[in-house]
Amino acid sequence: MLRKPLLWIAALSLAAVLGLTAQASASTVKGTVVHTNKSAHAFVVASRNGHLTLVSSRHLARAGSKVKVSGRKTKNGMKARHLKVHGHSRHAKLHGIVTWASSRGFTVASGNASLLVHKSSSDDGAPVGTPVQTEVTIDDQGDLDDDNTQQMGEVPGQMKLEGVVLSTDPTAETITISGDDDEGDQANMSDDNGSGDNGDDQGDDNGMNPQIVVHVPDATAFMVGDKVELIVTGPASDGSFTLVKVDEQETGAGEDNGDNNAGDQNNQGDQNSQGEDGQGNDGGSGDGHGDG
Repeated sequence: MLRKPLLWIAALSLAAVLGLTAQASASTVKGTVVHTNKSAHAFVVASRNGHLTLVSSRHLARAGSKVKVSGRKTKNGMKARHLKVHGHSRHAKLHGIVTWASSRGFTVASGNASLLVHKSSSDDGAPVGTPVQTEVTIDDQGDLDDDNTQQMGEVPGQMKLEGVVLSTDPTAETITISGDDDEGDQANMSDDNGSGDNGDDQGDDNGMNPQIVVHVPDATAFMVGDKVELIVTGPASDGSFTLVKVDEQETGAGEDNGDNNAGDQNNQGDQNSQGEDGQGNDGGSGDGHGDG
Protein backbone atom coordinates (compact mmCIF):
# COMPACT_ATOMS: atom_id res chain seq x y z
CA MET A 1 0.00 0.00 0.00
CA LEU A 2 2.91 2.35 0.61
CA ARG A 3 4.60 1.62 -2.71
CA LYS A 4 2.73 4.23 -4.78
CA PRO A 5 3.27 7.12 -2.33
CA LEU A 6 6.94 6.22 -2.09
CA LEU A 7 7.22 6.16 -5.88
CA TRP A 8 5.57 9.59 -6.09
CA ILE A 9 7.94 10.97 -3.48
CA ALA A 10 10.94 9.57 -5.37
CA ALA A 11 9.66 11.03 -8.65
CA LEU A 12 9.07 14.44 -7.09
CA SER A 13 12.53 14.38 -5.50
CA LEU A 14 14.14 13.52 -8.84
CA ALA A 15 12.23 16.29 -10.60
CA ALA A 16 13.37 18.76 -7.94
CA VAL A 17 17.00 17.70 -8.33
CA LEU A 18 16.81 17.98 -12.12
CA GLY A 19 15.18 21.39 -11.82
CA LEU A 20 17.89 22.65 -9.51
CA THR A 21 20.58 21.29 -11.84
CA ALA A 22 19.05 23.05 -14.85
CA GLN A 23 18.74 26.26 -12.84
CA ALA A 24 22.37 26.03 -11.73
CA SER A 25 23.52 25.63 -15.34
CA ALA A 26 21.46 28.60 -16.56
CA SER A 27 23.33 31.83 -17.08
CA THR A 28 22.91 35.39 -18.35
CA VAL A 29 25.70 37.53 -19.77
CA LYS A 30 25.55 41.26 -20.52
CA GLY A 31 28.20 43.26 -22.31
CA THR A 32 29.74 44.27 -25.61
CA VAL A 33 30.64 41.84 -28.40
CA VAL A 34 34.39 42.16 -29.02
CA HIS A 35 34.86 39.36 -31.54
CA THR A 36 32.64 37.36 -33.89
CA ASN A 37 33.62 34.02 -35.39
CA LYS A 38 31.22 33.13 -38.19
CA SER A 39 32.88 29.83 -39.04
CA ALA A 40 32.60 28.57 -35.45
CA HIS A 41 29.15 30.14 -34.88
CA ALA A 42 30.42 31.94 -31.80
CA PHE A 43 31.17 35.38 -30.43
CA VAL A 44 32.95 36.82 -27.41
CA VAL A 45 31.21 39.15 -24.95
CA ALA A 46 33.18 41.52 -22.71
CA SER A 47 31.33 42.49 -19.55
CA ARG A 48 31.52 45.93 -17.96
CA ASN A 49 34.49 44.83 -15.82
CA GLY A 50 36.25 43.15 -18.75
CA HIS A 51 35.37 39.50 -18.12
CA LEU A 52 35.31 37.57 -21.40
CA THR A 53 32.70 34.92 -22.22
CA LEU A 54 32.73 32.74 -25.32
CA VAL A 55 29.16 32.29 -26.56
CA SER A 56 28.15 29.55 -28.98
CA SER A 57 25.11 30.57 -31.00
CA ARG A 58 23.44 29.79 -34.33
CA HIS A 59 22.80 33.50 -34.76
CA LEU A 60 25.52 36.05 -34.17
CA ALA A 61 26.01 39.65 -33.14
CA ARG A 62 28.54 41.94 -34.79
CA ALA A 63 31.55 43.25 -32.93
CA GLY A 64 30.46 46.35 -31.06
CA SER A 65 26.92 45.14 -30.41
CA LYS A 66 25.66 45.60 -26.85
CA VAL A 67 23.93 42.35 -25.93
CA LYS A 68 22.16 40.38 -23.27
CA VAL A 69 22.55 36.62 -23.72
CA SER A 70 20.70 33.95 -21.79
CA GLY A 71 21.62 30.32 -22.07
CA ARG A 72 23.28 27.28 -20.61
CA LYS A 73 26.74 27.24 -19.10
CA THR A 74 29.23 24.95 -20.81
CA LYS A 75 32.83 24.03 -20.15
CA ASN A 76 33.97 26.51 -22.79
CA GLY A 77 31.57 29.33 -21.96
CA MET A 78 27.89 29.46 -22.86
CA LYS A 79 25.40 27.95 -25.29
CA ALA A 80 22.95 30.75 -26.20
CA ARG A 81 19.21 30.27 -25.93
CA HIS A 82 18.17 33.87 -26.27
CA LEU A 83 20.05 36.85 -27.66
CA LYS A 84 18.96 40.45 -27.25
CA VAL A 85 20.79 43.29 -29.02
CA HIS A 86 20.14 46.73 -27.55
CA GLY A 87 22.54 49.15 -29.15
CA HIS A 88 26.13 49.57 -30.24
CA SER A 89 29.35 50.65 -28.58
CA ARG A 90 32.77 51.45 -29.99
CA HIS A 91 34.49 50.90 -26.66
CA ALA A 92 35.04 47.90 -24.39
CA LYS A 93 37.26 46.63 -21.59
CA LEU A 94 39.24 43.36 -21.63
CA HIS A 95 40.64 41.59 -18.58
CA GLY A 96 43.06 38.70 -19.13
CA ILE A 97 46.66 37.62 -19.57
CA VAL A 98 49.02 38.71 -22.33
CA THR A 99 50.05 35.51 -24.12
CA TRP A 100 51.83 37.00 -27.15
CA ALA A 101 53.25 40.42 -27.98
CA SER A 102 55.04 42.26 -30.76
CA SER A 103 55.85 45.87 -31.59
CA ARG A 104 52.44 46.25 -33.24
CA GLY A 105 50.08 44.31 -31.02
CA PHE A 106 49.43 41.73 -28.33
CA THR A 107 46.88 39.08 -27.39
CA VAL A 108 44.70 39.06 -24.28
CA ALA A 109 43.46 35.61 -23.24
CA SER A 110 40.69 34.75 -20.79
CA GLY A 111 37.50 32.74 -20.62
CA ASN A 112 38.35 30.42 -23.55
CA ALA A 113 38.94 33.46 -25.76
CA SER A 114 42.17 34.95 -27.07
CA LEU A 115 41.86 38.35 -28.73
CA LEU A 116 44.33 40.32 -30.80
CA VAL A 117 44.72 43.97 -29.80
CA HIS A 118 46.45 46.50 -32.05
CA LYS A 119 48.87 48.83 -30.29
CA SER A 120 48.31 52.56 -30.57
CA SER A 121 51.98 53.36 -29.98
CA SER A 122 55.39 51.72 -30.33
CA ASP A 123 56.04 51.44 -26.59
CA ASP A 124 56.97 48.08 -25.11
CA GLY A 125 53.59 47.51 -23.47
CA ALA A 126 52.86 44.81 -20.92
CA PRO A 127 55.23 41.80 -21.08
CA VAL A 128 54.02 38.34 -22.05
CA GLY A 129 52.45 36.52 -19.11
CA THR A 130 51.22 39.68 -17.41
CA PRO A 131 47.60 40.04 -16.21
CA VAL A 132 46.21 43.23 -17.74
CA GLN A 133 43.12 45.37 -18.03
CA THR A 134 42.88 46.87 -21.51
CA GLU A 135 40.50 49.51 -22.76
CA VAL A 136 39.92 49.17 -26.51
CA THR A 137 38.19 50.89 -29.39
CA ILE A 138 36.31 48.63 -31.82
CA ASP A 139 36.79 49.84 -35.39
CA ASP A 140 34.48 49.36 -38.38
CA GLN A 141 36.19 46.08 -39.33
CA GLY A 142 35.81 44.64 -35.82
CA ASP A 143 39.51 45.09 -34.97
CA LEU A 144 40.44 46.08 -31.42
CA ASP A 145 42.70 49.12 -30.94
CA ASP A 146 44.45 49.67 -27.62
CA ASP A 147 43.45 52.87 -25.81
CA ASN A 148 44.94 52.14 -22.40
CA THR A 149 46.50 49.04 -20.85
CA GLN A 150 47.30 48.62 -17.17
CA GLN A 151 49.16 45.75 -15.52
CA MET A 152 46.92 44.14 -12.88
CA GLY A 153 49.37 41.88 -11.05
CA GLU A 154 52.38 39.63 -11.32
CA VAL A 155 52.97 36.83 -13.81
CA PRO A 156 51.21 33.72 -12.40
CA GLY A 157 53.18 30.57 -11.70
CA GLN A 158 51.07 28.62 -14.17
CA MET A 159 48.53 29.59 -16.81
CA LYS A 160 46.32 28.00 -19.44
CA LEU A 161 46.96 28.39 -23.17
CA GLU A 162 44.39 27.39 -25.76
CA GLY A 163 44.80 27.18 -29.50
CA VAL A 164 45.30 25.09 -32.60
CA VAL A 165 48.59 23.32 -33.26
CA LEU A 166 50.16 25.03 -36.28
CA SER A 167 53.44 23.08 -36.42
CA THR A 168 55.54 20.59 -34.48
CA ASP A 169 59.32 20.24 -34.16
CA PRO A 170 60.37 16.80 -32.86
CA THR A 171 64.04 17.81 -32.95
CA ALA A 172 63.59 20.83 -30.70
CA GLU A 173 60.67 19.15 -28.87
CA THR A 174 58.42 22.16 -29.37
CA ILE A 175 54.99 22.82 -30.79
CA THR A 176 53.65 26.10 -32.13
CA ILE A 177 50.02 26.97 -31.40
CA SER A 178 47.77 29.79 -32.57
CA GLY A 179 48.05 32.92 -30.48
CA ASP A 180 44.56 34.31 -31.09
CA ASP A 181 41.14 33.05 -32.15
CA ASP A 182 41.48 34.26 -35.74
CA GLU A 183 44.82 32.53 -36.23
CA GLY A 184 43.41 29.23 -35.02
CA ASP A 185 40.26 29.56 -37.11
CA GLN A 186 42.25 30.34 -40.23
CA ALA A 187 44.42 27.29 -39.60
CA ASN A 188 41.33 25.10 -39.36
CA MET A 189 39.80 26.63 -42.49
CA SER A 190 43.07 26.13 -44.33
CA ASP A 191 43.12 22.45 -43.35
CA ASP A 192 39.50 21.98 -44.36
CA ASN A 193 39.19 24.14 -47.44
CA GLY A 194 42.67 25.10 -48.53
CA SER A 195 41.94 28.74 -47.67
CA GLY A 196 42.62 30.96 -44.70
CA ASP A 197 39.66 33.26 -45.34
CA ASN A 198 37.06 32.68 -42.66
CA GLY A 199 35.09 35.89 -43.02
CA ASP A 200 35.21 36.81 -39.34
CA ASP A 201 34.49 40.34 -38.14
CA GLN A 202 38.01 40.78 -36.85
CA GLY A 203 39.69 41.41 -40.14
CA ASP A 204 43.00 42.82 -41.31
CA ASP A 205 45.69 42.14 -38.71
CA ASN A 206 48.25 44.29 -40.56
CA GLY A 207 50.56 41.34 -41.02
CA MET A 208 50.58 40.33 -37.35
CA ASN A 209 50.82 36.60 -36.90
CA PRO A 210 50.31 35.62 -33.24
CA GLN A 211 51.94 32.25 -32.62
CA ILE A 212 53.08 30.72 -29.32
CA VAL A 213 55.94 28.23 -28.93
CA VAL A 214 55.56 25.61 -26.21
CA HIS A 215 58.35 23.24 -25.12
CA VAL A 216 56.99 19.71 -24.68
CA PRO A 217 58.50 16.36 -23.69
CA ASP A 218 57.29 14.66 -26.90
CA ALA A 219 56.30 16.75 -29.89
CA THR A 220 55.17 13.62 -31.78
CA ALA A 221 52.20 13.37 -29.38
CA PHE A 222 50.69 16.35 -31.22
CA MET A 223 49.43 16.75 -34.78
CA VAL A 224 48.94 19.90 -36.83
CA GLY A 225 45.29 20.90 -36.51
CA ASP A 226 44.84 19.56 -32.97
CA LYS A 227 42.87 21.86 -30.67
CA VAL A 228 44.63 21.96 -27.32
CA GLU A 229 44.27 23.40 -23.83
CA LEU A 230 47.64 23.41 -22.11
CA ILE A 231 48.73 24.23 -18.57
CA VAL A 232 52.14 25.87 -18.88
CA THR A 233 54.84 27.75 -17.01
CA GLY A 234 56.74 30.74 -18.30
CA PRO A 235 57.26 32.71 -20.31
CA ALA A 236 60.98 32.39 -20.99
CA SER A 237 62.96 35.38 -22.19
CA ASP A 238 62.10 34.50 -25.80
CA GLY A 239 58.35 34.43 -25.05
CA SER A 240 58.06 30.62 -25.17
CA PHE A 241 56.34 28.46 -22.54
CA THR A 242 56.96 25.01 -21.02
CA LEU A 243 54.24 22.37 -20.83
CA VAL A 244 53.10 21.18 -17.40
CA LYS A 245 49.96 19.30 -18.38
CA VAL A 246 47.67 18.74 -21.36
CA ASP A 247 44.25 19.73 -20.06
CA GLU A 248 42.45 18.82 -23.28
CA GLN A 249 43.41 17.70 -26.76
CA GLU A 250 41.01 17.32 -29.67
CA THR A 251 42.38 15.90 -32.88
CA GLY A 252 41.97 17.72 -36.16
CA ALA A 253 39.36 15.09 -37.08
CA GLY A 254 37.27 16.17 -34.10
CA GLU A 255 38.07 13.35 -31.65
CA ASP A 256 38.32 14.58 -28.08
CA ASN A 257 41.12 12.77 -26.30
CA GLY A 258 41.19 14.75 -23.08
CA ASP A 259 44.31 14.05 -21.07
CA ASN A 260 45.06 10.76 -22.81
CA ASN A 261 46.46 11.78 -26.18
CA ALA A 262 49.55 13.32 -24.66
CA GLY A 263 50.59 10.10 -22.97
CA ASP A 264 52.92 10.35 -20.02
CA GLN A 265 53.80 13.99 -20.60
CA ASN A 266 50.75 15.29 -18.72
CA ASN A 267 52.61 15.77 -15.48
CA GLN A 268 55.77 17.00 -17.06
CA GLY A 269 57.55 19.79 -17.75
CA ASP A 270 16.95 45.81 -24.78
CA GLN A 271 15.48 47.25 -27.94
CA ASN A 272 16.01 44.35 -30.19
CA SER A 273 15.21 40.83 -29.08
CA GLN A 274 16.98 37.90 -30.65
CA GLY A 275 16.75 34.20 -29.95
CA GLU A 276 17.98 31.31 -31.95
CA ASP A 277 15.02 30.39 -34.16
CA GLY A 278 14.84 33.49 -36.32
CA GLN A 279 16.94 35.52 -38.69
CA GLY A 280 19.48 38.32 -38.41
CA ASN A 281 22.76 36.38 -38.21
CA ASP A 282 24.85 39.50 -37.90
CA GLY A 283 22.93 40.76 -34.89
CA GLY A 284 22.27 44.03 -36.65
CA SER A 285 18.49 43.63 -36.84
CA GLY A 286 15.85 43.81 -34.16
CA ASP A 287 14.15 40.56 -35.09
CA GLY A 288 13.34 38.11 -32.34
CA HIS A 289 15.21 34.84 -32.14
CA GLY A 290 15.34 31.95 -29.75
CA ASP A 291 17.81 29.09 -29.36
CA GLY A 292 16.36 25.67 -28.84
